[in-house]
Amino acid sequence: MTLRADTLHTMMITFYKQQDTGGIRYYSIHDRQGSLFSSLGFTAVWGEFPNAGREKVYTFSDRLSMDSKLQEIFRHRIRDGYKVLYSFSRKKRYLTMFERIRSEQAV
Repeated sequence: MTLRADTLHTMMITFYKQQDTGGIRYYSIHDRQGSLFSSLGFTAVWGEFPNAGREKVYTFSDRLSMDSKLQEIFRHRIRDGYKVLYSFSRKKRYLTMFERIRSEQAV
């Protein structure tokens, strides 16, 4: 099986939020693993640890739908008080999304 270049791991972003109780909540989005159902998708993981907790896999039939869902999640995290802890991307379009998030955070 050969992976196409656009299906390789290209992005990860981790948000964090300080809780009133002193704990920290994390919300990470990544495309580290493929899906049996679609070559387009990502996984969201959230909880008290950066890489463990509840998990949801999203799959999409087209890139526009995937990018819309990513932006929706980003907006909700920022609105709910999360800040970007870490971001990585090999693709320019994700870097653009991440920069937009950081600018929204600063407002």
